[in-house]
Amino acid sequence: MSHVILRGKNGRRHDVSFEDDNIKVEIYASAETVELVVEAQDTDCLPDKRRFVLVNIPRHLFSKAMADLARQDREHPRPKG
Repeated sequence: MSHVILRGKNGRRHDVSFEDDNIKVEIYASAETVELVVEAQDTDCLPDKRRFVLVNIPRHLFSKAMADLARQDREHPRPKG
């Protein structure tokens, strides 16, 4: 089950639950930012009511997180199966 939880600066928690619906994930990158778009593929929902999450991350932080993950996988390989 795919979902996103975020907490705004005001302390309020916002949940987007995609339940077991199909989702589409897109990644866009510029020199400064990486943008992640996750959208439920609701066929019975109006386009302006679709559940989605849009995240913009500074590119250097995204790159560091990916490098850290790759390093972690190399140091502690996950069992296959």
